[in-house]
Amino acid sequence: MANLVCPAGVCNGWLTCLGVQPIDFMGTGTAFWVLTGTYLWKNCGYTSILWTAGLEAIPVDQYEAARVDGAGTWQQFWHITWPELQPTLVLTLILSLLNAFKVFREAYLVAGRYPQQSIYLLQHLFNNWFLSLDLPRLAAAAVLVALVLLVVILGLLKWWDHCAKDE
Repeated sequence: MANLVCPAGVCNGWLTCLGVQPIDFMGTGTAFWVLTGTYLWKNCGYTSILWTAGLEAIPVDQYEAARVDGAGTWQQFWHITWPELQPTLVLTLILSLLNAFKVFREAYLVAGRYPQQSIYLLQHLFNNWFLSLDLPRLAAAAVLVALVLLVVILGLLKWWDHCAKDE
């Protein structure tokens, strides 16, 4: 029986079993999509819990009243569920944005210290500055990143307030 475990990964093991040449996923532009898929998979459970909590916070009485008034499933979704989930959507967007800046571990684990250019993240730059003890540059960059994140998050909150006033 042939060894089904391939040292280059599960996908390349499957490709080898099918008679296809292994692909260097982490040495090409596909590295970005591998990292994106890893990030989404890692945060899927956390995001699901946030959405479940948002759904559980919607009072059942609203659905019962809508059913009594003759609202169908889609009407209940568009007029009750979706508006009530807007705060959860904003919270999930903000937390996902913040978590996207903490994806260094995953990139380091799958690609090493110097990954392919498509996933050479800001964290790698920080890591290199930290290893060379370039603390002034590291501190300045950290402040700039924090300010950019603050502006983006405040922009999201302002957009959400604007959307909430339009309803």
